[in-house]
Amino acid sequence: MSAHSQTSQESRDLCDQLFAALQATIPDMRRSSTLGSCGLYQQGRTRFAYAYHSSTHLEIWCRGNVESLKQHDHGLGVVPRARQRPGWEKNFPAHFQISSPDQIPAAVSLLADVSLAASTKKSYA
Repeated sequence: MSAHSQTSQESRDLCDQLFAALQATIPDMRRSSTLGSCGLYQQGRTRFAYAYHSSTHLEIWCRGNVESLKQHDHGLGVVPRARQRPGWEKNFPAHFQISSPDQIPAAVSLLADVSLAASTKKSYA
C-alpha cells in the first residue's frame, strides 16, 4: 500500500489537485507513490519533489537552490533544511507545506520554475 492510498481524504485530495495542476503546466508529468511519499517528476528526468502526506496537509521537499526557492516562495513559507549532508539531503534542501487548495497555484509556480529546472535528465546507459 502507498502513502497516498492510506492517508486521509483531505491529504489525498490536495496531492491529486497538486498533481493535476502540475500536469497542466509540465508536459509528461508523472507521480509515483511509495510507502512513504509521492515522487513528482517529468518523464525522463529525476524526481524534482516528494510529497509527504499528513492527515491535514502535504509536506513538499523539493530540489533547487535555497535562495531561488525562497525568491519564488509566493507565501508558502519555504524552510531550508537545518543541516545539508551529501546525497538526498543536499539534493532536496528545503520544504514547504500545502494545507489548502488555494496554495496549489503558488506551489506549482515554485516547483515548475525552480525545482523542475534543478532535476536532471536520466541517462539510460
